[in-house]
Amino acid sequence: MSVLIEKSGLNRRQFLKGAGLLTATVVISGLLAKFGIKAFARSTAYIGQRAAGVYSLDEAMTIRRSHQNPEVLQLYQEFLSPGEVKPLSERAHHLLHTRYGSDIPALIADLKIHALHAA
Repeated sequence: MSVLIEKSGLNRRQFLKGAGLLTATVVISGLLAKFGIKAFARSTAYIGQRAAGVYSLDEAMTIRRSHQNPEVLQLYQEFLSPGEVKPLSERAHHLLHTRYGSDIPALIADLKIHALHAA
């Protein structure tokens, strides 16, 4: 009666250990998911509040655009494009545009050259 002989190598004790481990894993992952969802909801609420605060501060400012700021206009007239307000001048381009990584040594060299010519 080979039909009644159990052919798998899994006994009752191994089955119960596996089922317990699987149950523990499901419960723990469910709890972590629950806390993760709450944390996500809290962070989303905080981001919304922060954005509302930034917008309200922006609305309260008298000068809201940089091209209307008298200090920026004076900076362009006196240093970045002497005698006129020219936002796309070469000096403004070199000093105000951001560079990253391997471009930084070339930027430092350019600044040293400009400093020597200005002096």
